[in-house]
Amino acid sequence: MELSVSHEEGYVLAKTAGFVDDAAQELFRESLHPLVGHSGTHVVLDLSQSNYITSEGIAQLVSLASHANTTGSQVVLTACSPFISEVLSRCKLNKFFEMADTMSDAIRLTSK
Repeated sequence: MELSVSHEEGYVLAKTAGFVDDAAQELFRESLHPLVGHSGTHVVLDLSQSNYITSEGIAQLVSLASHANTTGSQVVLTACSPFISEVLSRCKLNKFFEMADTMSDAIRLTSK
């Protein structure tokens, strides 16, 4: 998995590419957890370039969102592939995560 992070006006845009799997642990720990550790940080996580997720990848998304929730930050998942959307739905995690179909919808969620 690859991860790119850019700081935009009012939010942080993180984009994954490739399978969201055990590689997410180190990338999220180094790049995203420090950001959501600061209260009020809004992260939009664009998953449009990731077509597959493993159980370890799901665990890393849950860990990131949980960390954000406990520090007063926010993570919004956006543009999930049909496979990832289905996996999150079957696990009932679509109720746990803030999710948006499009980038513009995700940005709107961060400004609430």
